[in-house]
Amino acid sequence: MLLSELLISPERPWRRGQLNVDNKRQINELENGPVAKELAFSESEYRHRIEKVRKMMDEKGLDVLLVTFTPNVSYLSGYQSFGSGWYSCMLLPREGEPILHMHGLELGPALLTSWVKDIRSVPWSYEDGVAGDLAGILKELKLDGQRIGLEIKRPGLGIEIYEGLKRTLPDATFIDASDLIMQPRMIKSPAELEHMRCSAEIAKKGLAAVLPIIKAGITDNQIAAVLYQTLLNEGSEYFSTQPIVSAGQRNCFGHTTFRRTPIQAGDTVAMEFGAPYHRYTSAIFHTVAIGKPSSLVERRARVINDTLDVLLHAVKPGRTAHDVAREIGEEIGDRMTVISDAPSSSKIYGYAIGLGFPPTWSEESCFIREGIELELKPGMTFHSPFAVRKPGTPCVGFSETWVVTETGCEILTAHDRELTVRG
Repeated sequence: MLLSELLISPERPWRRGQLNVDNKRQINELENGPVAKELAFSESEYRHRIEKVRKMMDEKGLDVLLVTFTPNVSYLSGYQSFGSGWYSCMLLPREGEPILHMHGLELGPALLTSWVKDIRSVPWSYEDGVAGDLAGILKELKLDGQRIGLEIKRPGLGIEIYEGLKRTLPDATFIDASDLIMQPRMIKSPAELEHMRCSAEIAKKGLAAVLPIIKAGITDNQIAAVLYQTLLNEGSEYFSTQPIVSAGQRNCFGHTTFRRTPIQAGDTVAMEFGAPYHRYTSAIFHTVAIGKPSSLVERRARVINDTLDVLLHAVKPGRTAHDVAREIGEEIGDRMTVISDAPSSSKIYGYAIGLGFPPTWSEESCFIREGIELELKPGMTFHSPFAVRKPGTPCVGFSETWVVTETGCEILTAHDRELTVRG
Protein backbone atom coordinates (compact mmCIF):
# COMPACT_ATOMS: atom_id res chain seq x y z
CA MET A 1 0.00 0.00 0.00
CA LEU A 2 1.29 3.49 -0.86
CA LEU A 3 2.09 5.85 1.99
CA SER A 4 -0.54 8.31 0.70
CA GLU A 5 -3.14 5.54 0.74
CA LEU A 6 -2.02 4.46 4.18
CA LEU A 7 -2.48 7.93 5.63
CA ILE A 8 -5.53 9.44 3.96
CA SER A 9 -7.74 6.65 2.66
CA PRO A 10 -11.31 7.60 3.70
CA GLU A 11 -12.40 3.94 3.51
CA ARG A 12 -9.94 2.90 6.20
CA PRO A 13 -10.82 4.05 9.73
CA TRP A 14 -7.92 4.21 12.18
CA ARG A 15 -7.62 1.87 15.12
CA ARG A 16 -4.69 2.13 17.54
CA GLY A 17 -3.60 -1.48 17.15
CA GLN A 18 -3.75 -1.28 13.36
CA LEU A 19 -1.89 2.05 13.47
CA ASN A 20 1.05 0.49 15.30
CA VAL A 21 1.24 -2.41 12.85
CA ASP A 22 1.11 -0.19 9.78
CA ASN A 23 3.59 2.27 11.31
CA LYS A 24 6.16 -0.47 11.91
CA ARG A 25 5.61 -1.96 8.45
CA GLN A 26 6.05 1.42 6.77
CA ILE A 27 9.25 2.13 8.70
CA ASN A 28 10.63 -1.31 7.87
CA GLU A 29 9.91 -0.77 4.18
CA LEU A 30 11.68 2.59 4.19
CA GLU A 31 14.62 1.43 6.31
CA ASN A 32 15.22 -1.64 4.17
CA GLY A 33 15.09 0.26 0.89
CA PRO A 34 18.19 1.29 -1.09
CA VAL A 35 18.45 4.68 0.64
CA ALA A 36 21.60 6.05 2.28
CA LYS A 37 21.39 8.34 5.28
CA GLU A 38 21.83 12.08 4.64
CA LEU A 39 23.10 13.30 8.00
CA ALA A 40 24.22 16.91 8.36
CA PHE A 41 26.74 15.81 11.02
CA SER A 42 28.26 12.60 12.35
CA GLU A 43 26.28 10.54 14.84
CA SER A 44 29.00 11.24 17.41
CA GLU A 45 28.32 14.98 17.10
CA TYR A 46 24.63 14.45 17.82
CA ARG A 47 25.40 12.17 20.78
CA HIS A 48 27.73 14.83 22.18
CA ARG A 49 24.84 17.30 22.04
CA ILE A 50 22.64 14.77 23.84
CA GLU A 51 25.23 14.54 26.63
CA LYS A 52 25.26 18.32 27.07
CA VAL A 53 21.47 18.50 27.20
CA ARG A 54 21.27 15.65 29.71
CA LYS A 55 23.61 17.49 32.05
CA MET A 56 21.19 20.42 31.95
CA MET A 57 18.29 18.03 32.52
CA ASP A 58 20.07 16.91 35.70
CA GLU A 59 20.29 20.52 36.86
CA LYS A 60 16.52 20.89 36.45
CA GLY A 61 15.79 17.46 37.88
CA LEU A 62 14.09 16.18 34.73
CA ASP A 63 13.44 12.50 34.06
CA VAL A 64 12.51 13.04 30.42
CA LEU A 65 12.47 15.98 28.00
CA LEU A 66 9.83 16.32 25.27
CA VAL A 67 11.43 18.39 22.48
CA THR A 68 8.74 19.83 20.20
CA PHE A 69 10.36 23.02 18.79
CA THR A 70 11.43 21.92 15.30
CA PRO A 71 14.90 23.56 15.28
CA ASN A 72 15.63 21.88 18.62
CA VAL A 73 14.38 18.53 17.30
CA SER A 74 16.76 18.98 14.36
CA TYR A 75 19.65 20.03 16.61
CA LEU A 76 19.45 16.79 18.60
CA SER A 77 18.22 14.30 15.99
CA GLY A 78 19.27 15.71 12.60
CA TYR A 79 15.66 15.65 11.35
CA GLN A 80 15.01 18.05 8.45
CA SER A 81 11.89 18.71 6.39
CA PHE A 82 10.09 21.57 4.68
CA GLY A 83 7.04 20.34 6.63
CA SER A 84 8.50 21.89 9.75
CA GLY A 85 5.14 23.27 10.86
CA TRP A 86 3.77 19.78 11.44
CA TYR A 87 4.01 17.89 14.69
CA SER A 88 7.34 16.38 15.70
CA CYS A 89 8.64 15.39 19.10
CA MET A 90 11.89 13.91 20.35
CA LEU A 91 11.48 12.05 23.63
CA LEU A 92 14.80 12.27 25.45
CA PRO A 93 14.83 10.17 28.63
CA ARG A 94 17.55 10.70 31.21
CA GLU A 95 18.93 7.29 30.26
CA GLY A 96 18.56 5.13 27.17
CA GLU A 97 17.97 5.91 23.52
CA PRO A 98 15.79 8.80 22.30
CA ILE A 99 12.58 8.28 20.35
CA LEU A 100 11.19 10.39 17.49
CA HIS A 101 7.40 10.75 17.38
CA MET A 102 6.33 12.30 14.08
CA HIS A 103 3.49 13.43 11.86
CA GLY A 104 2.92 10.48 9.47
CA LEU A 105 4.08 12.29 6.35
CA GLU A 106 7.41 13.01 8.04
CA LEU A 107 8.50 9.37 8.35
CA GLY A 108 10.51 9.55 5.14
CA PRO A 109 12.39 12.77 5.95
CA ALA A 110 13.03 11.55 9.50
CA LEU A 111 14.46 8.23 8.35
CA LEU A 112 16.56 9.97 5.71
CA THR A 113 18.04 12.78 7.81
CA SER A 114 18.04 11.53 11.42
CA TRP A 115 20.40 9.17 13.26
CA VAL A 116 17.68 8.15 15.76
CA LYS A 117 16.76 4.47 15.41
CA ASP A 118 13.34 4.41 17.09
CA ILE A 119 10.93 6.50 14.96
CA ARG A 120 7.15 6.36 15.40
CA SER A 121 4.30 8.30 13.84
CA VAL A 122 0.68 9.31 13.95
CA PRO A 123 -1.26 10.00 10.71
CA TRP A 124 -2.46 13.46 9.80
CA SER A 125 -6.08 12.33 10.08
CA TYR A 126 -5.50 11.22 13.67
CA GLU A 127 -6.42 14.66 15.00
CA ASP A 128 -7.05 13.84 18.66
CA GLY A 129 -4.56 11.00 19.01
CA VAL A 130 -1.20 12.77 19.34
CA ALA A 131 -1.33 13.34 23.11
CA GLY A 132 -2.68 9.85 23.70
CA ASP A 133 0.03 8.25 21.58
CA LEU A 134 2.72 10.36 23.24
CA ALA A 135 1.40 9.47 26.69
CA GLY A 136 1.41 5.81 25.66
CA ILE A 137 5.13 5.99 24.85
CA LEU A 138 5.85 7.62 28.21
CA LYS A 139 3.92 4.87 29.97
CA GLU A 140 5.85 2.26 27.98
CA LEU A 141 9.08 3.83 29.27
CA LYS A 142 7.61 4.00 32.81
CA LEU A 143 7.99 7.76 32.80
CA ASP A 144 4.31 8.67 33.07
CA GLY A 145 4.55 9.67 36.76
CA GLN A 146 7.89 11.44 36.54
CA ARG A 147 9.18 15.00 36.05
CA ILE A 148 8.61 15.82 32.38
CA GLY A 149 10.22 18.83 30.68
CA LEU A 150 8.15 20.67 28.05
CA GLU A 151 9.00 23.49 25.63
CA ILE A 152 5.92 25.43 26.69
CA LYS A 153 7.05 28.83 25.37
CA ARG A 154 8.27 27.58 21.98
CA PRO A 155 6.25 26.86 18.81
CA GLY A 156 5.47 23.19 18.34
CA LEU A 157 3.69 22.24 21.55
CA GLY A 158 0.03 22.84 20.68
CA ILE A 159 -2.44 23.58 23.46
CA GLU A 160 -4.36 20.42 22.60
CA ILE A 161 -1.23 18.29 23.13
CA TYR A 162 -0.35 20.07 26.37
CA GLU A 163 -3.84 19.73 27.81
CA GLY A 164 -4.07 16.15 26.54
CA LEU A 165 -0.85 15.20 28.32
CA LYS A 166 -2.02 16.75 31.57
CA ARG A 167 -5.33 14.91 31.28
CA THR A 168 -3.85 11.49 30.44
CA LEU A 169 -0.86 11.71 32.81
CA PRO A 170 -2.36 13.00 36.07
CA ASP A 171 0.58 11.78 38.18
CA ALA A 172 3.26 13.53 36.09
CA THR A 173 4.94 16.79 37.07
CA PHE A 174 5.37 19.10 34.08
CA ILE A 175 8.32 21.49 34.10
CA ASP A 176 8.91 24.41 31.74
CA ALA A 177 12.14 23.63 29.86
CA SER A 178 11.64 26.08 26.99
CA ASP A 179 15.19 27.48 27.14
CA LEU A 180 17.07 24.32 28.10
CA ILE A 181 18.30 23.36 24.60
CA MET A 182 18.81 26.96 23.50
CA GLN A 183 21.77 27.31 25.89
CA PRO A 184 24.01 24.61 24.33
CA ARG A 185 22.84 25.72 20.88
CA MET A 186 24.35 29.17 21.44
CA ILE A 187 27.92 27.84 21.15
CA LYS A 188 28.56 26.34 17.72
CA SER A 189 30.88 23.40 17.19
CA PRO A 190 33.61 23.58 14.53
CA ALA A 191 31.38 21.52 12.22
CA GLU A 192 28.47 23.93 12.69
CA LEU A 193 30.72 26.91 11.99
CA GLU A 194 31.90 25.26 8.79
CA HIS A 195 28.28 25.05 7.61
CA MET A 196 27.83 28.74 8.44
CA ARG A 197 30.96 29.63 6.47
CA CYS A 198 29.58 27.71 3.49
CA SER A 199 26.31 29.62 3.83
CA ALA A 200 28.21 32.92 3.98
CA GLU A 201 30.13 32.14 0.79
CA ILE A 202 26.90 31.39 -1.06
CA ALA A 203 25.32 34.61 0.21
CA LYS A 204 28.30 36.67 -0.95
CA LYS A 205 28.06 35.10 -4.40
CA GLY A 206 24.39 36.09 -4.45
CA LEU A 207 25.27 39.69 -3.65
CA ALA A 208 28.00 39.77 -6.30
CA ALA A 209 25.59 38.43 -8.92
CA VAL A 210 22.70 40.75 -8.17
CA LEU A 211 24.46 44.13 -7.81
CA PRO A 212 25.32 44.57 -11.54
CA ILE A 213 21.72 44.03 -12.71
CA ILE A 214 20.06 46.58 -10.40
CA LYS A 215 18.96 49.71 -12.27
CA ALA A 216 15.99 51.97 -12.85
CA GLY A 217 13.30 50.38 -14.98
CA ILE A 218 13.42 46.81 -13.68
CA THR A 219 11.22 45.50 -10.88
CA ASP A 220 11.98 44.25 -7.41
CA ASN A 221 10.77 40.83 -8.61
CA GLN A 222 13.49 40.73 -11.27
CA ILE A 223 16.11 41.50 -8.64
CA ALA A 224 14.72 38.79 -6.37
CA ALA A 225 14.74 36.30 -9.26
CA VAL A 226 18.50 36.75 -9.73
CA LEU A 227 19.06 36.32 -6.02
CA TYR A 228 16.96 33.17 -5.87
CA GLN A 229 18.60 31.64 -8.94
CA THR A 230 22.14 32.39 -7.75
CA LEU A 231 21.62 31.16 -4.18
CA LEU A 232 19.99 27.96 -5.39
CA ASN A 233 22.56 27.35 -8.13
CA GLU A 234 25.34 27.75 -5.59
CA GLY A 235 23.86 25.14 -3.25
CA SER A 236 21.28 26.75 -0.97
CA GLU A 237 18.40 24.65 0.38
CA TYR A 238 14.84 25.80 0.97
CA PHE A 239 15.02 29.09 2.84
CA SER A 240 14.42 29.73 6.53
CA THR A 241 13.60 33.32 5.59
CA GLN A 242 12.86 34.06 1.95
CA PRO A 243 15.22 36.59 0.29
CA ILE A 244 13.89 40.09 0.97
CA VAL A 245 13.98 42.76 -1.73
CA SER A 246 12.07 46.02 -1.24
CA ALA A 247 12.04 49.37 -3.03
CA GLY A 248 9.98 52.52 -3.32
CA GLN A 249 7.69 53.42 -0.44
CA ARG A 250 7.48 49.75 0.55
CA ASN A 251 10.99 49.69 1.95
CA CYS A 252 10.09 52.32 4.54
CA PHE A 253 8.46 49.50 6.46
CA GLY A 254 10.09 46.42 7.93
CA HIS A 255 9.15 42.94 6.70
CA THR A 256 8.03 44.08 3.26
CA THR A 257 9.44 42.46 0.17
CA PHE A 258 9.11 42.29 -3.62
CA ARG A 259 5.70 42.93 -5.19
CA ARG A 260 6.19 43.87 -8.84
CA THR A 261 7.43 47.34 -7.86
CA PRO A 262 9.32 49.25 -10.63
CA ILE A 263 12.69 50.63 -9.55
CA GLN A 264 12.93 54.41 -10.07
CA ALA A 265 15.66 57.03 -9.90
CA GLY A 266 16.05 58.28 -6.32
CA ASP A 267 14.99 54.95 -4.83
CA THR A 268 17.04 52.71 -2.66
CA VAL A 269 16.81 48.93 -2.99
CA ALA A 270 17.08 47.14 0.35
CA MET A 271 18.07 43.47 0.27
CA GLU A 272 18.37 41.01 3.15
CA PHE A 273 19.04 37.35 2.46
CA GLY A 274 20.87 34.20 3.47
CA ALA A 275 21.48 30.76 2.00
CA PRO A 276 20.74 27.81 4.31
CA TYR A 277 23.41 25.11 4.24
CA HIS A 278 22.31 22.03 6.19
CA ARG A 279 19.80 24.47 7.74
CA TYR A 280 22.54 26.90 8.94
CA THR A 281 22.31 30.48 7.67
CA SER A 282 24.68 33.45 7.58
CA ALA A 283 22.73 36.53 6.47
CA ILE A 284 23.59 39.79 4.68
CA PHE A 285 21.74 43.13 4.51
CA HIS A 286 22.84 45.53 1.77
CA THR A 287 21.51 48.71 0.16
CA VAL A 288 21.74 50.04 -3.40
CA ALA A 289 21.03 53.67 -4.29
CA ILE A 290 19.54 54.35 -7.74
CA GLY A 291 21.23 57.49 -9.06
CA LYS A 292 23.21 59.95 -6.97
CA PRO A 293 22.20 59.39 -3.35
CA SER A 294 20.95 62.28 -1.25
CA SER A 295 23.06 63.56 1.63
CA LEU A 296 20.52 61.95 3.99
CA VAL A 297 21.02 58.51 2.44
CA GLU A 298 24.80 58.92 2.50
CA ARG A 299 24.77 59.99 6.16
CA ARG A 300 22.59 57.05 7.17
CA ALA A 301 24.86 54.60 5.37
CA ARG A 302 27.96 56.12 7.01
CA VAL A 303 26.53 56.01 10.55
CA ILE A 304 25.23 52.46 10.14
CA ASN A 305 28.60 51.19 8.95
CA ASP A 306 30.47 53.13 11.65
CA THR A 307 28.19 51.46 14.20
CA LEU A 308 28.92 48.05 12.74
CA ASP A 309 32.65 48.77 12.89
CA VAL A 310 32.43 49.74 16.58
CA LEU A 311 30.37 46.63 17.34
CA LEU A 312 32.75 44.24 15.63
CA HIS A 313 35.73 45.85 17.37
CA ALA A 314 34.02 45.75 20.79
CA VAL A 315 33.24 42.02 20.72
CA LYS A 316 35.60 40.04 22.95
CA PRO A 317 35.11 36.74 24.79
CA GLY A 318 34.41 37.38 28.46
CA ARG A 319 32.58 40.63 27.80
CA THR A 320 28.80 40.69 28.13
CA ALA A 321 26.21 41.68 25.56
CA HIS A 322 25.54 44.67 27.81
CA ASP A 323 29.21 45.72 27.73
CA VAL A 324 29.26 45.71 23.92
CA ALA A 325 25.97 47.62 23.63
CA ARG A 326 27.16 50.29 26.09
CA GLU A 327 30.42 50.79 24.20
CA ILE A 328 28.50 51.31 20.95
CA GLY A 329 26.31 53.93 22.60
CA GLU A 330 29.35 55.74 24.02
CA GLU A 331 31.33 55.65 20.76
CA ILE A 332 28.54 56.62 18.37
CA GLY A 333 26.85 59.04 20.78
CA ASP A 334 24.34 61.50 19.33
CA ARG A 335 24.79 60.06 15.85
CA MET A 336 22.83 57.03 17.07
CA THR A 337 19.59 58.97 16.53
CA VAL A 338 20.16 58.54 12.81
CA ILE A 339 19.52 54.82 13.26
CA SER A 340 16.75 55.02 15.85
CA ASP A 341 15.02 57.52 18.12
CA ALA A 342 14.53 54.79 20.72
CA PRO A 343 16.51 55.04 23.97
CA SER A 344 19.89 53.32 23.86
CA SER A 345 18.80 50.82 26.50
CA SER A 346 16.28 49.30 24.08
CA LYS A 347 18.41 49.25 20.92
CA ILE A 348 19.26 45.77 19.65
CA TYR A 349 22.67 45.36 17.99
CA GLY A 350 22.46 41.70 17.06
CA TYR A 351 20.61 38.43 17.59
CA ALA A 352 21.66 34.79 17.62
CA ILE A 353 21.60 33.10 14.22
CA GLY A 354 22.47 29.62 13.00
CA LEU A 355 20.19 26.60 12.76
CA GLY A 356 16.77 27.62 11.46
CA PHE A 357 13.54 26.56 9.79
CA PRO A 358 10.80 28.68 8.19
CA PRO A 359 9.79 31.34 8.93
CA THR A 360 13.03 32.55 10.52
CA TRP A 361 16.79 32.09 10.55
CA SER A 362 16.95 33.66 14.02
CA GLU A 363 17.68 31.24 16.85
CA GLU A 364 15.60 33.43 19.20
CA SER A 365 17.88 32.75 22.14
CA CYS A 366 19.90 35.89 22.89
CA PHE A 367 20.44 39.51 21.84
CA ILE A 368 23.14 42.17 21.94
CA ARG A 369 21.63 45.03 23.90
CA GLU A 370 21.95 46.85 27.20
CA GLY A 371 20.69 44.92 30.19
CA ILE A 372 21.61 41.50 28.76
CA GLU A 373 24.32 40.11 31.04
CA LEU A 374 25.06 37.16 28.77
CA GLU A 375 28.79 36.42 28.65
CA LEU A 376 30.11 36.19 25.10
CA LYS A 377 31.95 32.92 24.48
CA PRO A 378 33.85 31.56 21.48
CA GLY A 379 31.48 29.87 19.08
CA MET A 380 28.50 32.19 19.63
CA THR A 381 27.12 33.47 16.32
CA PHE A 382 25.12 36.64 15.68
CA HIS A 383 23.54 38.60 12.85
CA SER A 384 23.68 42.39 13.25
CA PRO A 385 21.34 44.15 10.81
CA PHE A 386 21.01 47.93 11.18
CA ALA A 387 18.45 49.74 9.04
CA VAL A 388 16.80 53.16 8.97
CA ARG A 389 13.15 52.97 7.91
CA LYS A 390 11.22 56.22 8.13
CA PRO A 391 8.10 56.89 6.01
CA GLY A 392 8.73 59.27 3.14
CA THR A 393 12.48 58.61 3.01
CA PRO A 394 14.47 55.79 1.38
CA CYS A 395 15.45 52.82 3.54
CA VAL A 396 19.15 52.26 4.21
CA GLY A 397 20.51 49.13 5.88
CA PHE A 398 23.60 46.96 6.21
CA SER A 399 24.63 43.92 8.25
CA GLU A 400 27.20 41.24 8.96
CA THR A 401 26.99 37.77 10.44
CA TRP A 402 29.82 37.08 12.88
CA VAL A 403 31.16 34.58 15.40
CA VAL A 404 32.92 35.20 18.72
CA THR A 405 36.49 33.87 18.66
CA GLU A 406 39.21 33.40 21.27
CA THR A 407 40.50 36.93 20.64
CA GLY A 408 37.54 38.89 19.26
CA CYS A 409 35.26 38.01 16.38
CA GLU A 410 35.39 36.61 12.86
CA ILE A 411 33.10 38.21 10.27
CA LEU A 412 31.61 35.30 8.37
CA THR A 413 29.95 37.42 5.67
CA ALA A 414 32.76 39.99 5.31
CA HIS A 415 31.97 42.05 2.20
CA ASP A 416 32.15 45.61 0.88
CA ARG A 417 29.61 47.49 3.02
CA GLU A 418 29.95 50.79 1.16
CA LEU A 419 26.66 52.10 -0.20
CA THR A 420 26.37 50.75 -3.74
CA VAL A 421 25.36 53.40 -6.29
CA ARG A 422 23.82 52.40 -9.62
CA GLY A 423 23.32 55.13 -12.21
